[in-house]
Amino acid sequence: MPQINRWIALLPLAAPQLPNFAGIERAFQERFPDAVQPSTPGGTERLTTCSLGDFTASATLIDQPIPPAQLVGPCAAAWYWPDAAAAVSNHTAHLLLTLVDEGGTPIDRALAFTRWTAAVAAASDALGVFWGPSRAIHRPADFIDQAVQSSINDLPLYLWIDFRIEPVANATGGPGFLRLYTTGLEALGQNELEVQHFVGEPQTLLSSAYNVAHYLLERKKVINDGDTIGLTEEVQLTARRGPSMLGGELEVIQLQWE
Repeated sequence: MPQINRWIALLPLAAPQLPNFAGIERAFQERFPDAVQPSTPGGTERLTTCSLGDFTASATLIDQPIPPAQLVGPCAAAWYWPDAAAAVSNHTAHLLLTLVDEGGTPIDRALAFTRWTAAVAAASDALGVFWGPSRAIHRPADFIDQAVQSSINDLPLYLWIDFRIEPVANATGGPGFLRLYTTGLEALGQNELEVQHFVGEPQTLLSSAYNVAHYLLERKKVINDGDTIGLTEEVQLTARRGPSMLGGELEVIQLQWE
Protein backbone atom coordinates (compact mmCIF):
# COMPACT_ATOMS: atom_id res chain seq x y z
CA MET A 1 0.00 0.00 0.00
CA PRO A 2 1.49 3.40 -0.97
CA GLN A 3 2.35 5.76 1.86
CA ILE A 4 0.02 8.71 2.31
CA ASN A 5 1.70 12.07 1.80
CA ARG A 6 1.55 13.97 5.10
CA TRP A 7 2.62 17.28 3.61
CA ILE A 8 -0.54 18.90 2.30
CA ALA A 9 -1.94 22.41 2.71
CA LEU A 10 -5.06 24.07 1.33
CA LEU A 11 -5.38 27.77 0.48
CA PRO A 12 -8.95 29.07 -0.01
CA LEU A 13 -9.17 31.69 -2.78
CA ALA A 14 -11.62 34.46 -3.62
CA ALA A 15 -11.07 33.79 -7.35
CA PRO A 16 -9.81 30.68 -9.18
CA GLN A 17 -6.33 31.86 -10.08
CA LEU A 18 -3.05 29.93 -9.90
CA PRO A 19 -0.04 32.19 -9.27
CA ASN A 20 2.72 31.75 -11.81
CA PHE A 21 6.10 30.38 -10.80
CA ALA A 22 7.82 33.74 -11.21
CA GLY A 23 5.50 35.28 -8.61
CA ILE A 24 6.00 32.41 -6.17
CA GLU A 25 9.76 32.50 -6.71
CA ARG A 26 9.85 36.24 -6.04
CA ALA A 27 7.77 35.88 -2.87
CA PHE A 28 10.07 33.07 -1.71
CA GLN A 29 13.27 35.02 -2.38
CA GLU A 30 11.97 38.13 -0.61
CA ARG A 31 11.01 36.24 2.55
CA PHE A 32 13.56 33.42 2.69
CA PRO A 33 16.75 34.72 1.03
CA ASP A 34 19.00 32.34 2.95
CA ALA A 35 16.95 29.17 2.33
CA VAL A 36 17.29 26.76 -0.59
CA GLN A 37 15.39 28.42 -3.42
CA PRO A 38 12.75 26.83 -5.69
CA SER A 39 14.14 25.73 -9.06
CA THR A 40 13.43 23.67 -12.21
CA PRO A 41 9.80 24.79 -12.56
CA GLY A 42 7.24 22.80 -14.49
CA GLY A 43 3.54 22.22 -14.68
CA THR A 44 0.42 23.05 -16.63
CA GLU A 45 -2.33 25.67 -16.64
CA ARG A 46 -3.59 24.39 -13.29
CA LEU A 47 -0.40 22.97 -11.79
CA THR A 48 2.94 24.45 -10.77
CA THR A 49 5.78 22.19 -9.67
CA CYS A 50 9.39 22.82 -8.73
CA SER A 51 12.35 21.41 -6.88
CA LEU A 52 13.03 22.65 -3.37
CA GLY A 53 16.36 21.12 -2.50
CA ASP A 54 15.75 17.39 -2.09
CA PHE A 55 11.98 17.85 -2.28
CA THR A 56 9.40 18.32 -5.01
CA ALA A 57 6.81 20.98 -4.25
CA SER A 58 3.57 21.64 -6.09
CA ALA A 59 0.54 23.92 -6.19
CA THR A 60 -2.64 22.76 -7.93
CA LEU A 61 -5.66 24.95 -8.66
CA ILE A 62 -8.97 23.32 -7.67
CA ASP A 63 -11.85 25.22 -9.26
CA GLN A 64 -14.28 24.67 -6.39
CA PRO A 65 -14.47 25.48 -2.67
CA ILE A 66 -12.98 23.31 0.04
CA PRO A 67 -15.80 21.06 1.36
CA PRO A 68 -17.44 22.99 4.23
CA ALA A 69 -17.20 19.99 6.57
CA GLN A 70 -13.41 20.16 6.28
CA LEU A 71 -13.28 23.75 7.53
CA VAL A 72 -16.07 24.01 10.12
CA GLY A 73 -14.14 22.33 12.94
CA PRO A 74 -10.79 24.05 12.34
CA CYS A 75 -12.45 27.48 12.05
CA ALA A 76 -14.43 26.95 15.26
CA ALA A 77 -11.26 25.87 17.09
CA ALA A 78 -9.13 28.78 15.83
CA TRP A 79 -9.28 30.90 19.02
CA TYR A 80 -6.28 32.88 17.72
CA TRP A 81 -8.34 33.91 14.63
CA PRO A 82 -11.93 34.58 15.74
CA ASP A 83 -13.01 35.69 12.25
CA ALA A 84 -11.71 32.58 10.48
CA ALA A 85 -15.11 31.25 9.43
CA ALA A 86 -16.23 34.61 8.05
CA ALA A 87 -12.92 35.18 6.25
CA VAL A 88 -13.15 31.96 4.22
CA SER A 89 -16.92 31.59 3.95
CA ASN A 90 -17.21 32.99 0.43
CA HIS A 91 -14.19 31.40 -1.21
CA THR A 92 -14.86 29.99 -4.67
CA ALA A 93 -11.73 27.92 -5.32
CA HIS A 94 -8.61 26.72 -3.55
CA LEU A 95 -5.00 25.69 -4.04
CA LEU A 96 -3.78 22.25 -3.04
CA LEU A 97 -0.12 22.37 -2.00
CA THR A 98 2.05 19.31 -1.53
CA LEU A 99 5.63 18.38 -0.76
CA VAL A 100 6.92 14.95 -1.75
CA ASP A 101 9.22 13.37 0.85
CA GLU A 102 12.45 12.50 -0.92
CA GLY A 103 14.97 12.88 1.89
CA GLY A 104 15.85 14.81 4.99
CA THR A 105 14.37 14.71 8.45
CA PRO A 106 10.73 15.49 9.31
CA ILE A 107 11.87 18.90 10.56
CA ASP A 108 13.67 19.58 7.26
CA ARG A 109 10.49 18.71 5.39
CA ALA A 110 8.29 20.79 7.66
CA LEU A 111 10.51 23.87 7.31
CA ALA A 112 10.71 23.50 3.52
CA PHE A 113 6.96 23.03 3.20
CA THR A 114 6.25 25.94 5.55
CA ARG A 115 8.33 28.24 3.34
CA TRP A 116 6.70 26.94 0.16
CA THR A 117 3.23 27.40 1.65
CA ALA A 118 4.03 30.92 2.85
CA ALA A 119 5.43 31.93 -0.54
CA VAL A 120 2.40 30.59 -2.44
CA ALA A 121 0.05 32.24 0.06
CA ALA A 122 1.81 35.58 -0.43
CA ALA A 123 1.77 35.25 -4.22
CA SER A 124 -1.88 34.20 -4.40
CA ASP A 125 -3.66 36.50 -1.93
CA ALA A 126 -5.01 33.45 -0.12
CA LEU A 127 -7.89 33.94 2.31
CA GLY A 128 -6.56 31.35 4.77
CA VAL A 129 -3.97 28.62 5.24
CA PHE A 130 -5.18 25.15 6.20
CA TRP A 131 -2.14 23.16 7.40
CA GLY A 132 -2.86 19.51 6.67
CA PRO A 133 -0.67 17.76 9.28
CA SER A 134 -2.38 19.58 12.18
CA ARG A 135 -5.74 20.18 10.48
CA ALA A 136 -5.60 23.77 11.75
CA ILE A 137 -6.35 26.98 9.87
CA HIS A 138 -4.37 30.22 10.09
CA ARG A 139 -4.69 33.81 8.98
CA PRO A 140 -2.36 34.15 5.95
CA ALA A 141 -0.46 37.17 7.29
CA ASP A 142 0.17 35.40 10.61
CA PHE A 143 1.30 32.22 8.87
CA ILE A 144 3.70 34.15 6.64
CA ASP A 145 5.11 36.19 9.54
CA GLN A 146 5.77 33.10 11.66
CA ALA A 147 7.25 31.27 8.68
CA VAL A 148 9.68 34.13 8.05
CA GLN A 149 10.82 34.03 11.69
CA SER A 150 11.25 30.25 11.74
CA SER A 151 14.51 28.34 11.55
CA ILE A 152 16.00 25.09 12.75
CA ASN A 153 16.62 26.90 16.06
CA ASP A 154 13.21 28.59 16.20
CA LEU A 155 10.57 26.06 15.19
CA PRO A 156 7.07 27.45 14.44
CA LEU A 157 5.23 24.90 16.55
CA TYR A 158 1.99 26.88 16.66
CA LEU A 159 1.85 26.56 12.86
CA TRP A 160 2.69 22.86 12.85
CA ILE A 161 0.78 21.56 15.87
CA ASP A 162 -2.79 22.03 17.02
CA PHE A 163 -2.73 22.16 20.84
CA ARG A 164 -6.42 21.53 21.45
CA ILE A 165 -7.73 22.35 24.95
CA GLU A 166 -11.25 21.32 25.93
CA PRO A 167 -13.23 21.85 29.16
CA VAL A 168 -14.68 18.66 30.67
CA ALA A 169 -17.59 18.44 33.09
CA ASN A 170 -16.96 16.28 36.14
CA ALA A 171 -19.23 13.22 35.97
CA THR A 172 -19.33 13.04 39.78
CA GLY A 173 -20.63 16.59 40.10
CA GLY A 174 -17.36 18.05 41.32
CA PRO A 175 -15.38 20.86 39.71
CA GLY A 176 -14.72 20.56 36.01
CA PHE A 177 -11.27 20.23 34.51
CA LEU A 178 -9.38 20.58 31.24
CA ARG A 179 -7.97 18.09 28.80
CA LEU A 180 -5.51 18.58 25.95
CA TYR A 181 -4.47 16.69 22.86
CA THR A 182 -2.19 17.55 19.97
CA THR A 183 -2.45 16.97 16.25
CA GLY A 184 0.66 17.40 14.12
CA LEU A 185 3.48 15.88 16.16
CA GLU A 186 3.19 12.55 14.36
CA ALA A 187 4.12 14.18 11.05
CA LEU A 188 7.22 15.55 12.79
CA GLY A 189 8.34 12.08 13.87
CA GLN A 190 7.04 12.10 17.45
CA ASN A 191 4.05 10.72 19.30
CA GLU A 192 1.10 13.01 19.90
CA LEU A 193 0.69 14.40 23.43
CA GLU A 194 -2.39 14.12 25.61
CA VAL A 195 -3.39 15.38 29.05
CA GLN A 196 -6.54 13.70 30.31
CA HIS A 197 -7.05 15.72 33.50
CA PHE A 198 -5.69 19.15 34.38
CA VAL A 199 -6.92 21.64 36.98
CA GLY A 200 -5.61 25.13 36.43
CA GLU A 201 -5.37 27.91 33.87
CA PRO A 202 -5.63 27.01 30.16
CA GLN A 203 -2.52 29.08 29.40
CA THR A 204 -0.49 27.05 31.90
CA LEU A 205 -1.61 23.82 30.26
CA LEU A 206 -0.87 25.17 26.78
CA SER A 207 2.59 26.42 27.75
CA SER A 208 3.47 23.12 29.40
CA ALA A 209 2.42 21.06 26.37
CA TYR A 210 4.26 23.45 24.05
CA ASN A 211 7.45 23.14 26.09
CA VAL A 212 7.26 19.34 26.08
CA ALA A 213 6.70 19.29 22.31
CA HIS A 214 9.64 21.64 21.76
CA TYR A 215 11.80 19.49 24.04
CA LEU A 216 10.95 16.34 22.07
CA LEU A 217 11.65 17.91 18.69
CA GLU A 218 14.71 19.94 19.62
CA ARG A 219 16.49 17.09 21.38
CA LYS A 220 15.00 14.30 19.23
CA LYS A 221 14.13 12.55 22.48
CA VAL A 222 12.49 9.16 22.75
CA ILE A 223 10.20 9.17 25.77
CA ASN A 224 9.79 5.86 27.55
CA ASP A 225 6.86 4.87 29.72
CA GLY A 226 7.39 6.29 33.21
CA ASP A 227 9.99 8.91 32.24
CA THR A 228 9.96 12.16 34.19
CA ILE A 229 10.09 15.49 32.36
CA GLY A 230 11.16 18.51 34.37
CA LEU A 231 9.63 21.71 33.00
CA THR A 232 10.93 23.76 35.94
CA GLU A 233 12.39 22.97 39.33
CA GLU A 234 8.86 23.00 40.73
CA VAL A 235 6.95 21.35 37.86
CA GLN A 236 7.60 17.70 37.05
CA LEU A 237 5.57 15.62 34.60
CA THR A 238 5.39 11.86 34.28
CA ALA A 239 5.05 10.49 30.75
CA ARG A 240 2.99 7.38 30.11
CA ARG A 241 2.66 5.60 26.80
CA GLY A 242 -0.78 4.32 25.98
CA PRO A 243 -3.77 4.44 23.66
CA SER A 244 -5.33 7.77 22.82
CA MET A 245 -8.27 8.93 24.91
CA LEU A 246 -9.91 9.78 21.58
CA GLY A 247 -10.04 6.13 20.56
CA GLY A 248 -8.39 4.32 17.67
CA GLU A 249 -5.06 2.54 17.58
CA LEU A 250 -2.78 5.56 17.94
CA GLU A 251 -0.21 5.35 20.75
CA VAL A 252 0.30 8.67 22.48
CA ILE A 253 2.36 10.15 25.29
CA GLN A 254 0.07 10.88 28.23
CA LEU A 255 1.36 13.65 30.49
CA GLN A 256 0.55 13.52 34.19
CA TRP A 257 1.35 16.24 36.74
CA GLU A 258 3.19 15.03 39.83
